[in-house]
Amino acid sequence: MHVGLSNKFSIQGSKRKIASLQFSDKTVEDYSKAMSVGNPSDLNTSPFPQLYSPAGKRQMFQRVDRFSVLQPIKKEEDKLTDKDIMRQLQESPEQKLEDQIPKQLVGSQSARSYFQHYKVLNKVKQQNDYHKINDSIQTQMLKQAESLDVLPCKLGLIKLNGNESQVSINNHHYGDKYISVLSEGLRQNQGIKEFLLSNNRIKQDGAVTILNQIGKQATVIDLSKNDIGQMGVDCLCQQLQMRENKMEVINIEDNKLGDKFVMKILKCLLNTQNKVKVLNISKNFLTNEICDLMKEIILQLDLLEELYIHWNQIKGSGGQKIFEALIENKNMIVFDGSWNGFGISEKSNCTQKVCEFLSQNKVMLHCDLSANQFTLQDCKLIATSLKPNRTMYGFHFAGNWGVVDPRGFLIIDENAQQKVLGETLRIKGLEQVTTLRHEDVCWICEGWQEQVFDWIPDGECDPLFLHMNFEEYKQVYIPKRNDGTYKLSLMIPTGQTQFLFTVIDNQTTAVNYDNIKFGHVIKLKVNGINVSCQLDNINVVKKLKHFQLMDKKEMKALTSVLPRTPDPIYIPPKLKKQKRIWSFPISIWFKDFRFENEEFLRKCFEKDWSCSKISKVVKNPDEFNEVKNLLWKDYKMIKETYKWYSSYNPSGDVWSISSNVITDFSSTTELVDNKTFKLSDLDLKFIATCAASIEYKGNYRNPERALCRYQFMEFLVRVSDDKYLKQKQANNMVDSVQMILDQCRPTMQQYNAQKWRDERYFNEQCDDCLKYYKTLLNYVYNRYSIKKVKPGQKKFMCLDELHEICGQAGLFDEKFVDRDADLAFNLSMMLQIDELESDRIFQMTFVEFMEAIARIAEKVSLPAAPDMSWEQRQQQPLHIKLERLLILLAQTCASEEYKQQFGNPQKSIFDVQPEDD
Repeated sequence: MHVGLSNKFSIQGSKRKIASLQFSDKTVEDYSKAMSVGNPSDLNTSPFPQLYSPAGKRQMFQRVDRFSVLQPIKKEEDKLTDKDIMRQLQESPEQKLEDQIPKQLVGSQSARSYFQHYKVLNKVKQQNDYHKINDSIQTQMLKQAESLDVLPCKLGLIKLNGNESQVSINNHHYGDKYISVLSEGLRQNQGIKEFLLSNNRIKQDGAVTILNQIGKQATVIDLSKNDIGQMGVDCLCQQLQMRENKMEVINIEDNKLGDKFVMKILKCLLNTQNKVKVLNISKNFLTNEICDLMKEIILQLDLLEELYIHWNQIKGSGGQKIFEALIENKNMIVFDGSWNGFGISEKSNCTQKVCEFLSQNKVMLHCDLSANQFTLQDCKLIATSLKPNRTMYGFHFAGNWGVVDPRGFLIIDENAQQKVLGETLRIKGLEQVTTLRHEDVCWICEGWQEQVFDWIPDGECDPLFLHMNFEEYKQVYIPKRNDGTYKLSLMIPTGQTQFLFTVIDNQTTAVNYDNIKFGHVIKLKVNGINVSCQLDNINVVKKLKHFQLMDKKEMKALTSVLPRTPDPIYIPPKLKKQKRIWSFPISIWFKDFRFENEEFLRKCFEKDWSCSKISKVVKNPDEFNEVKNLLWKDYKMIKETYKWYSSYNPSGDVWSISSNVITDFSSTTELVDNKTFKLSDLDLKFIATCAASIEYKGNYRNPERALCRYQFMEFLVRVSDDKYLKQKQANNMVDSVQMILDQCRPTMQQYNAQKWRDERYFNEQCDDCLKYYKTLLNYVYNRYSIKKVKPGQKKFMCLDELHEICGQAGLFDEKFVDRDADLAFNLSMMLQIDELESDRIFQMTFVEFMEAIARIAEKVSLPAAPDMSWEQRQQQPLHIKLERLLILLAQTCASEEYKQQFGNPQKSIFDVQPEDD
C-alpha cells in the first residue's frame, strides 16, 4: 500500500476517529469496486488485487493499523463497517495533483507559491512519475537546480510584477549552471520573447544552452557584458540562419569577441533574411578590419534602425567607410560611434565624410560621436556642417572640442581646454536616460520639452527679451508677430525652469505664469549693456521629469521646435539698413553685359547682307535696295527667330538650322500649303541657299547642309520669290518679300530673348540671388570650363560642358531635355557681328553662364516647397527658381566647402521680412 499519496481524507465516528489516512485516487476507486462487486473482471489490472477478497480487506486494515494511521478501537459499539468506510471514502472531495494546479509566474503570490512548491518537490516528483504527467515550469527548474546542486532561484521567470513576455536577469551574475536551470524552465514557456541577460557570468556553454532553447521564439536577445566566446557566436549564427528566426534586437556588447567573431555574425546577417532592427557590437575590440563588412551591413540591411559601435578601436580610414554608407542610408535613426578614433586621420577623409553625413542625411534622429579625438579644425568643420541640420534631435560630442548648447548647435571655444572624460552618457535608442542636466545638451536623452513663452502686451513692448536660468539668463529676443502678439516656442529641460522678461530695458515678470519668491541679484547683459537687477519674485514653469520626446511608432518628434533653430535677432533701429533703390547700373550684369543697340544691329545686318547671295535673287537694282530696307526693318525679328530655331539641332557646337528644323518653321508659319508652295519646293530653296555660298565651303562655322544666320535671311527671300512672285501673287520682289514677312510675323514676333531678360531676369531679386551665390557660380564655371580652352586662352564654357553640369545635377527628365539646354546656351550668348570668322558664338563667358543657369532654372522650375504641382512650380518667381537650382548645384557640382556653405541653407535668402522705418 502507498502511504503519503494524494486524496487525504478523514473518517469520523461518534466514538472512533480515523485520522490521517491517505490513499491515491486509483486506490479509492479500486477499493470501491471491490466492495461493490465480489469478483470483478479487472482483478489483474488493479494495483491492489488482494483487496477484492475478504482476507485482503482485513489485511489492508491491519496494515493501516500498524502504521498508526487508524486509532485503536476502544469500544465495540463504535466499530464502523467496511461499507461505512468506503462510503465516506467515496464522498470525500477529489483534489488535483500539485502540477495540475495552475500557478502564476507573475504576481503577488508567484514567489510564495514557488517556495511552497520547493518544499513538496519530492511529493510532486512521485505524483508525476506515478501518474505520468508532465512537469510544470516550477518543477523543471527545481529539478534541474537539484541535479546541478545549486540553490533554487527565480531567474526572471518567477517575479512579483513585470511583463510576462520578458525575462530580465541583468546584473545578477548568474553562471552557466543557472542558465541551464533557466533553459529548463523555458522548455514549456514559448510565450517569452525578450531575454535580457546582461552582465552575468555566461560563458560559451551557457550561451549555447540558452540560445538553442530560445532561438525560435526570441525577438530581443541581450547577452552584453558576458563571455559567450566562439561557441556562443557559432550558436547565434545558427539561430540567425533558421527560417523561424524572429530576432529584432541583438546586443553582444562587451563580450570581447574581436574582429574575427563579430565579422562572422555580420556575414551571417548579410547572407540571411532577418528582421534585425537593433545591433549592438560595442566594446568588442573592433578595428578598421571590420569596416568594409560594416559598410555593407549599413547599406544592405533595410530594417536596421539602430547601430552601436561604442568603445572600439576604429580609426579614420575605417570611420570613412562607415560614414560613406551612412550618407546613403535612408533607414537608420540611431548611431553610436562614440569612443573610437575617427579623428585619427591615417591619410583618410573621415572628417569630410562626417560633415557630408551631417549635412545630407535627413533620417538620423540620434547620433553620438563623443571622444573620437577630432582636432580643433575638424570640430569647426563638423560644427559648420551640423548647423543647417534640422532633423537630428539628439547629438553628442563630449570629449572633443566644443559643447552642444540648448538649441542643438555645436559651439566651439578655442580658448577652452579639451576635457578628459570618463565614460560619457550612453544613448539608448530614442529613450530618455537621465533627468539630470549635462553641459552637452541632448533633447532626447534628457527629455527636453517644448514651452511657448508669450507676453501679454500692455502698451509698447518692443524690444522684449526672455532670460532663463539654465542659460545663465542670457537674452533671447521675442519679436512681435503679425497678429500683434509676442510668442516664442523654445525647448526647456525637465523639472523647474526660472525665467524673467526685459521690456524696454525694464526687468519684470509676467502675470500669466506662476512665480515664486526669489530675492537674489541677477547679472544680465541686455543689448551689450551689463545690468544687475533684484526681483522679489521670478516666473517658473515645471515640466515632467520623465518625458518621451520621440514617438517611436511614427518616428517623429512630439514638438514643433526644430533643432538648431537660431534665436530671432534684434536689430536696433539706428542700425537698420536704409532701403536702397535698385537700378541696373548697380547690378551684377552691368559691367559685362552688352545691349543690342541700333548701331550694333546695323553692323550685324550689313555683315549678313554682304555675305548673302540675295543679289542673285533680286536682280533689279531699285528693288534690291528696297528689299534691303524691308529686311533691315525686321532684322531684329529675323535674327531672334534664327537664334531660336538654330538651337534645336546644332551641327556640333555651330548654331545652324537643318532641313528638318526649317520644315518645322515652314509648317508653323504655314508657308507650305501644297498649292502655291509645296514641301518639295521648300527643299529646293533650302538646297539652293546652302549651295550658293561657295566661297565659305570648308569653313566649319558654315555647315554645308544647314543654314547660318546670313543664309536664313537669304532663304526667306528665295521662298518669297517662288511662293509669291512666280505664282503671280506679287508684282515684284519688294511685294513678295513684304508678303512673306507679313505671313511669318505672328510666329516670328514670339521669339524675343531680350523681352524675357527685361520681364523676368533683370530685377533686384535675381541680382541679389546671383550676388549671394556668385562664389559658387564662379567655382562651377571655372571647374567645368576646361575642355576646349587652349593654354594661355581666357576660360570659356562650351555646350558639352553645360550639358555635363545639367547631367551632374540630375536635371534631365521628360520636362527638360537636351534641346532645352541647347536653347538656354544659345539664347544667353550675346550677339556677334561676324559668326563666320569667330568662335565667340560658342564660347560662353561668365555673365552668359549666369543667364544660361537662370534660363535653365526657369524651365526646370524646382519646387520651393514640397507637394507643389507642376503648374504651381511654373508660376514661381524666377529668383525662387534660380535659388533652388543654385542650391542643387552646390549639392551636386561643387566641392565640400561649397556644399557646406550653400548646399543646405536653413532658409531662403528671400525669407527675411522687409524692415519698416
